[in-house]
Amino acid sequence: MTVQYLTITLDGITAADYLAWVRDPEPAALDRDLQAVTVQAEMLGDVIEATLAWAGSAPMPSRAAPAAGFPLIPEVACMEARILAAAA
Repeated sequence: MTVQYLTITLDGITAADYLAWVRDPEPAALDRDLQAVTVQAEMLGDVIEATLAWAGSAPMPSRAAPAAGFPLIPEVACMEARILAAAA
Protein backbone atom coordinates (compact mmCIF):
# COMPACT_ATOMS: atom_id res chain seq x y z
CA MET A 1 0.00 0.00 0.00
CA THR A 2 1.17 3.51 -0.81
CA VAL A 3 0.03 6.67 0.97
CA GLN A 4 0.12 9.80 -1.17
CA TYR A 5 -0.36 13.32 0.15
CA LEU A 6 -1.76 15.95 -2.24
CA THR A 7 -1.89 19.68 -1.60
CA ILE A 8 -4.25 21.45 -3.99
CA THR A 9 -4.11 25.25 -4.10
CA LEU A 10 -7.10 27.02 -5.61
CA ASP A 11 -7.48 30.44 -7.21
CA GLY A 12 -10.88 32.10 -7.52
CA ILE A 13 -12.86 29.45 -5.62
CA THR A 14 -12.97 28.51 -1.96
CA ALA A 15 -12.16 25.07 -0.65
CA ALA A 16 -15.78 24.77 0.49
CA ASP A 17 -17.13 25.46 -3.01
CA TYR A 18 -14.67 23.06 -4.63
CA LEU A 19 -15.48 20.28 -2.16
CA ALA A 20 -19.24 20.86 -2.43
CA TRP A 21 -19.64 21.43 -6.17
CA VAL A 22 -16.59 20.09 -7.99
CA ARG A 23 -15.20 17.13 -6.04
CA ASP A 24 -16.63 13.68 -6.68
CA PRO A 25 -17.19 12.17 -3.19
CA GLU A 26 -17.46 8.65 -4.64
CA PRO A 27 -14.79 8.40 -7.37
CA ALA A 28 -14.74 5.32 -9.58
CA ALA A 29 -11.26 4.33 -8.34
CA LEU A 30 -12.48 4.07 -4.71
CA ASP A 31 -12.45 0.49 -3.42
CA ARG A 32 -10.38 -0.55 -6.42
CA ASP A 33 -6.86 0.88 -6.68
CA LEU A 34 -7.80 3.68 -4.29
CA GLN A 35 -8.45 2.30 -0.81
CA ALA A 36 -9.21 5.49 1.14
CA VAL A 37 -9.39 9.28 0.87
CA THR A 38 -9.22 11.78 3.72
CA VAL A 39 -9.58 15.52 3.23
CA GLN A 40 -8.64 18.54 5.31
CA ALA A 41 -9.33 22.15 4.38
CA GLU A 42 -10.14 25.55 5.80
CA MET A 43 -13.55 26.00 4.21
CA LEU A 44 -13.04 29.69 3.36
CA GLY A 45 -9.41 29.10 2.44
CA ASP A 46 -7.82 28.14 -0.85
CA VAL A 47 -5.90 24.98 0.11
CA ILE A 48 -7.14 21.39 0.19
CA GLU A 49 -5.00 18.64 1.68
CA ALA A 50 -5.91 15.11 0.64
CA THR A 51 -4.37 11.87 1.84
CA LEU A 52 -4.85 8.99 -0.60
CA ALA A 53 -4.19 5.33 0.19
CA TRP A 54 -3.49 3.27 -2.91
CA ALA A 55 -3.49 -0.55 -3.08
CA GLY A 56 -0.27 -0.51 -5.10
CA SER A 57 1.94 2.27 -6.35
CA ALA A 58 0.49 5.76 -6.42
CA PRO A 59 -0.13 7.22 -9.88
CA MET A 60 1.40 10.49 -11.00
CA PRO A 61 -0.30 13.44 -9.27
CA SER A 62 -1.99 14.62 -12.47
CA ARG A 63 -3.72 11.22 -12.66
CA ALA A 64 -4.10 10.62 -8.93
CA ALA A 65 -6.12 13.77 -8.21
CA PRO A 66 -8.89 13.12 -10.80
CA ALA A 67 -8.97 9.39 -9.95
CA ALA A 68 -9.56 10.35 -6.31
CA GLY A 69 -12.38 12.74 -7.22
CA PHE A 70 -10.41 15.99 -7.43
CA PRO A 71 -10.75 17.24 -11.03
CA LEU A 72 -8.07 19.61 -12.26
CA ILE A 73 -10.32 22.52 -13.19
CA PRO A 74 -8.89 25.92 -14.26
CA GLU A 75 -9.19 27.18 -10.65
CA VAL A 76 -6.60 24.63 -9.51
CA ALA A 77 -3.60 26.95 -9.44
CA CYS A 78 -1.06 24.51 -8.06
CA MET A 79 -0.81 20.91 -6.93
CA GLU A 80 2.01 19.34 -4.95
CA ALA A 81 2.33 15.68 -4.10
CA ARG A 82 4.56 13.47 -2.05
CA ILE A 83 4.60 9.86 -0.98
CA LEU A 84 4.26 9.48 2.79
CA ALA A 85 4.68 5.72 3.07
CA ALA A 86 4.91 2.60 0.98
CA ALA A 87 4.44 -0.87 2.41
CA ALA A 88 4.58 -4.27 0.78
